[in-house]
Amino acid sequence: MQDLTRVDVADLPSVLKVREVAVVLRLPLSRTYELVQKGQIASIRFGRSVRVPRQVLVDLLTRTTERGEQ
Repeated sequence: MQDLTRVDVADLPSVLKVREVAVVLRLPLSRTYELVQKGQIASIRFGRSVRVPRQVLVDLLTRTTERGEQ
């Protein structure tokens, strides 16, 4: 995947790997997996593969921005 720090959210795939979500959120991979495991980032599991729908990421960023959190 290309440099996600320069990609519009609308250009992201419909589902993202946890590693891709970590890059977009600029979080350590281990912390991102922790948030997914706790349910703070909704995900879909296909066997051992975990994917995060793009809309979940958009909603997360929108809620955080609306509350003024960083």
